[in-house]
Amino acid sequence: MRVPFLDLVAQQAEIADEVLPIWRAQFTSAAFIGGSEVATFEREYAAYIGVRHCVGVANGTDAVELALRAVGIRPGDEVIIPVNTFIATAEAATRMGAVPVFVDVDEDFLLIDPSAVEAAITPRTRAIVPVHLYGQTAPMDALIPLAARHGLVTIDDAAQSQGASSTGGRAGRAAEAATVLGAKGKAA
Repeated sequence: MRVPFLDLVAQQAEIADEVLPIWRAQFTSAAFIGGSEVATFEREYAAYIGVRHCVGVANGTDAVELALRAVGIRPGDEVIIPVNTFIATAEAATRMGAVPVFVDVDEDFLLIDPSAVEAAITPRTRAIVPVHLYGQTAPMDALIPLAARHGLVTIDDAAQSQGASSTGGRAGRAAEAATVLGAKGKAA
């Protein structure tokens, strides 16, 4: 038997009965931007991760950029991100003139290393963007106090770990702002 490297047909078949009626309703209403489905997603996802607000946007890059803008990041400001993130995290910073500063990850979980973050902080550093990966949450219990000591903001990039949780709650809850699946949730 030949096993395909990637079988999208099989993946889609698993959820087709649940998803196809929603797609049909979307095409019938033509409410592709905004609309009741987006409002329902925003409300339910905010409740799911435990924040007051969730705002749907076009994509994850826009979500990170909007979160950076919302917390006051300006051209020339440094934004610390893990070296193994998807390009969109750095692209969001550079699209607004900020400077991404890449830091190493820990050897055990391959998530942003708080000691590498602390070593990378300069007078131009304004934000830390921990990226939650592999179904895990970044070490927010170490990063939040570190950011507070240096007067920095944190913005969770939780696009790759929706639903992951730790002692601090679900990915996307601990920081000043968070991005999840192209949505920005303002922490309570």
